[in-house]
Amino acid sequence: MKPTITLIILWMATIGDVPEAGYSSAVQVGNRVYITGNLDGNSTVFCLNAATGEQIWTYRNGKAWTEMFAGTRSTPIIDGEFLYDESAHGEIACLDATTGKRIWSRNLLNDYTTPNTLYGRSASLRIDGDCLFTQLGGETTSILCIDKNSGKTLWRGESTGHAAGYGSPVLFEHEDIPMIAAMDAKGLFALNRRTGTLLFHVRHPARLDENITTPIYRDGKIFITNGAGSDSKLLKLSVQDETVNAETVWTNHLLANSHQGVVLRNGLLYGATNKRGGGFACIRWDDGSDVFLDRNIVRGSFALADDLFFILTEFGEIVVAEPAERQYDVLTSLQLPDADDGQVYAHPTVHGDRLYVRIGSMLYCVEWKR
Repeated sequence: MKPTITLIILWMATIGDVPEAGYSSAVQVGNRVYITGNLDGNSTVFCLNAATGEQIWTYRNGKAWTEMFAGTRSTPIIDGEFLYDESAHGEIACLDATTGKRIWSRNLLNDYTTPNTLYGRSASLRIDGDCLFTQLGGETTSILCIDKNSGKTLWRGESTGHAAGYGSPVLFEHEDIPMIAAMDAKGLFALNRRTGTLLFHVRHPARLDENITTPIYRDGKIFITNGAGSDSKLLKLSVQDETVNAETVWTNHLLANSHQGVVLRNGLLYGATNKRGGGFACIRWDDGSDVFLDRNIVRGSFALADDLFFILTEFGEIVVAEPAERQYDVLTSLQLPDADDGQVYAHPTVHGDRLYVRIGSMLYCVEWKR
């Protein structure tokens, strides 16, 4: 029997002053919601009341990105009492999450004279212990490890020789080696996240260097995909004499995910695809074989929570679905008001019974119930 799902919009909040601008997601911690947007020409962090959507404080983190696909990209990260944010122009700030007071800030592109990417810096930051990771890219550094407490550089990761990608890094351990892996402009690479030593680089090129989707690691294998030329690939890691190798297990040409994200569930990979007219694809993790292509749901980004898919389509519709044998089993949907006012690229987030979706400068808080 299908579960009954209800969706109710609790509140809507305007994030910034450029209607079509904004691609970062919302984060709820306690009774507060954090998100970024363009305001008065600045890349701005917003802190909102989770119950009402009312603004508590803002912080201006450098100049706004107003070039191609204007708006903020990176989602803020919360670590204890502190919030960390990076703007599209490389301005990193550590803030008191309660008050919005600046603890430290620095501009990485200025510090290291590194050229920016075509669409601006987009990856979200990652934290491991005292190390705050950001992908710098360029001829001298791949990933930078910054002391999260002081903002000082702890080490500069060995360069791949390529510009940064747009997807966020993933952290994992493999055969007792702590790794951080990310997509750069030309493929997948990994570093020892204690030393910054480059462990491997695998080519996976994309048109306009659009490597955006975050890799997925599981049991010694890494899945990568893009929707701009290289489709999907699973790599197997092996270690011999302290050398890490990444060999291709399979390639797949159905799941070509541009930026909407991919989820691994029960041995199956789910995600939007550009192939065969678009839609949502499902393929097998172990051998890369196709399971299905569902064209009944418009492409979009999504989140998996409580074994449900919360999909935000490119037309601004929320779709809640369960995975089924040959398609997604849609349980309910909700067309969001004013959804035509912005580009629908931000990933939805789920916090308990709250679903946060962002379209341009509009943030929607939706209550969902079984």
